Amino acid sequence: MSSILIVFTGAGIVFLFLRFSRFVYRYLRPSSLYQYHYGEEPWALVTGASDGIGKCLATELARHSFNVILHGRNPSKLENVVSTLRHQFPQRQFRIAVLDASSATHRQISDLVSSFDDIHLTILVNNVAGGQIVQPLTNTSPDQVDFSLNCNARFPAQLTRSLLPRFAGSKDRSLILTIGSAANTFAPYASVYGGSKACNQAMSSCLNIEIVAENLAPKIEILCISVAAVTEAAQNKAPVSLFTPAASTMAKAILARVGCGRAVVVGYFWHAVQLADLV
Repeated sequence: MSSILIVFTGAGIVFLFLRFSRFVYRYLRPSSLYQYHYGEEPWALVTGASDGIGKCLATELARHSFNVILHGRNPSKLENVVSTLRHQFPQRQFRIAVLDASSATHRQISDLVSSFDDIHLTILVNNVAGGQIVQPLTNTSPDQVDFSLNCNARFPAQLTRSLLPRFAGSKDRSLILTIGSAANTFAPYASVYGGSKACNQAMSSCLNIEIVAENLAPKIEILCISVAAVTEAAQNKAPVSLFTPAASTMAKAILARVGCGRAVVVGYFWHAVQLADLV
């Protein structure tokens, strides 16, 4: 009996060691972002890029030699960001795409996608988000519900649907990177926001399987990054801490997870520790 117990104990230790090693490697392995930088003048589209994580993602992509389309609903904020980026990265090209994610029609989204016909787009970053209101659901107005659902779920789904045929028809690799939220699992008083962000994770998981079934993998990589508390983004202006990184740190972590082999992953190491995502 004791020998059997020793065998099972040893097997359990090995199993836990392998799981922990896999977890650590996920955050130590080099990014595969370079796989999407090919051909002449590769471009990336970042939605919700006028501030916060989106702005920092646009900056990091430019730093990795991608040209960037910055999407948002406020043209003056976008122009200010682009002006800064052009000064930082004079060798890169930038465009702005003005469209309100909360009210965009199918035709407007289709026209937006058509405006990319003259460029070599290899990366879509679904980052746009809205409606981070902390209050009981009964205090949330119908318009606030629609705003959250449209920004966080409907717009990314429709934009991905519109761009997917372009990526599928290309002979080269493409990346569809969607920014999710830890709020999709436990966010009392943010039920609509958490639920709408959960759509990002579910859509990425299901679409990843669909891509495999349609023999489009690994040509198209589907990746959803779960994000917890981040400062210098949205309404959060708290001091930077171990579990609350700056938006710029979060952007680097997001791009570092590209090619990790999972459809959904917590982007920042200490968020993963905090959320006990040790699998």
